[in-house]
Amino acid sequence: MRRIDRPVNDRRWRDGSEDRIAGILRDATDRSSGSDELAAHIDDWPTRYHFGRARTNLLHPIRLGPGVRVLDVGAGSGVNSRWAAEQGATVVAVEGDALRAEAAALRCAGLDVDVRHGSAGDLTDDEGFDVVLCIGVLEYAGDDPDRFLGHLAGLLRPGGALVVAIENRFGLAYWLQADEDHLGLAFVGIEGYPPVAATEATATVRTFSRPELAERLRGAGLTSQRWYQPFPDYKLPTAILTDRCFDQPDAVDLVDQLVGPPIDRSRMGGRITGDERAIHRQVVAAGMGAEMANSFLVVAAREQGVLERRSDGDALAWRFTGDRRRAHLRVRRITDGGVRRIDRRPIHRTEAGGQAGGWLHLRSPGGTADDYTTGPNLEQVALDRLRAGDIDGVRAVLATWWTVADRSATERQVTNEEAHPFLPAGSRTVLPGDHLDLGLDNLVGPVERPAEVLFVDDEWEATGGVDRDLAAVRTCWKLATAVVSGGTRHPWPASTTVDRMAAKFCDLLPGVVGDPSIDHLHVAEAALRVEAIGGDIATHVAQLRAVGRRSVADRTVGAGHRSPLRRRLAALKR
Repeated sequence: MRRIDRPVNDRRWRDGSEDRIAGILRDATDRSSGSDELAAHIDDWPTRYHFGRARTNLLHPIRLGPGVRVLDVGAGSGVNSRWAAEQGATVVAVEGDALRAEAAALRCAGLDVDVRHGSAGDLTDDEGFDVVLCIGVLEYAGDDPDRFLGHLAGLLRPGGALVVAIENRFGLAYWLQADEDHLGLAFVGIEGYPPVAATEATATVRTFSRPELAERLRGAGLTSQRWYQPFPDYKLPTAILTDRCFDQPDAVDLVDQLVGPPIDRSRMGGRITGDERAIHRQVVAAGMGAEMANSFLVVAAREQGVLERRSDGDALAWRFTGDRRRAHLRVRRITDGGVRRIDRRPIHRTEAGGQAGGWLHLRSPGGTADDYTTGPNLEQVALDRLRAGDIDGVRAVLATWWTVADRSATERQVTNEEAHPFLPAGSRTVLPGDHLDLGLDNLVGPVERPAEVLFVDDEWEATGGVDRDLAAVRTCWKLATAVVSGGTRHPWPASTTVDRMAAKFCDLLPGVVGDPSIDHLHVAEAALRVEAIGGDIATHVAQLRAVGRRSVADRTVGAGHRSPLRRRLAALKR
């Protein structure tokens, strides 16, 4: 690790976890971007930030590979540097904190990564760079961000591109009273960062609106720009949308399907109120979706042709799976070249998909893109009917689910040998194994014509099938979690918990659900998560029960990154 000449304030960016992070990396045998070993250490916000596999989702639109020279500014513990090097790029990683630079050197050991400790503002390099990554750094550029951007632009080779990721000062989360990410107070960014709200360490922290950031990039000579919107933000994105996504005729439903709840409440503090999914739908309908995204990812260059070489302009959006085991991480890339298509791929191509456990399998992607089934899914329909207070409408949605499930159901005796968590032994109504994924969010079509409803995205398969009644309880519980996680208005008291609401939905089903209880579902779901994610049954059951006790009323209670509740909920994101 080399040092850049001028000393820097090593403590400015520290969160107190640096020694632990470096120790984990030092002892690890697998430091790769998809490392299950590193992910197993996630138990709070810092470890989630440094070891969560969702961090590198942000770089999927960027074309990195052999022959590409990359500068990673503010490299932190080397997450993005490692990913770029794994794609074949040559990387220079600059980090202003000595402990984090040490962690980056440990993470990237053995790869073509040159870690340098110091300020990127003092970096000189005669070779220049094809791509400069400025991820979560511009906000710390001090009193003169234009000078900083000009310096980074000056490090680009001819044909090079600057990649900037930053929070949107006017992002939806901040209008919904989420704490500003750096100052930890609601509305201070929107208010223009009043000095009275800042500390000495945060006095010059600034984020920007889209027009302001675009103009600053143009001022650095980077007049060609391609904008992406990561959700819930750029730090741990589960979806990345292009501007074109917001211009689609069905943008309201499409964006809602891809994003879901637009705020990550597992880590954002603040007394956030309102039905955030409904609000986001209205923002998109009003044509302000791209302007009010929580974060921006911008690829900027001097010429338009550079954008085509350095970034993906063909995709409409990307949707990523949760933080599963490495072998089960997937990305869905959606394109729209006249016909909308969806291509499902492993994120880590060296890993085979296949079997997750003795009873659970992840179906291998077909290798070719499929047509994207347009229209609202049944979860979206159910949420709209709840907002209208239309219980009979919700009953109709659940009746459609029951009809779709029943058309593939068989009655049979399940032996002890073939039984598994989602297929108990005994006399059962059994659905095909892929119906484990038969949730309302995976059904698209008219509620009033169940025969036309299509089952999409059947990713997981359970050996021998799944019990229909347990699948029904799972569908109802998932709908209840969608209600609470997005703050959906509903006709019951706001204190109605996920578990209680799921029971209400079960009562609306046209058939009688037999033995499975909500508690039975928690145990079965925990077993599924052990296979797909890792960990142990007891921990997952405890987490699921904690979620089951949540309600819409709980969402207005502010908490910081390190609160016990937020740590528990963060673990569920894994």
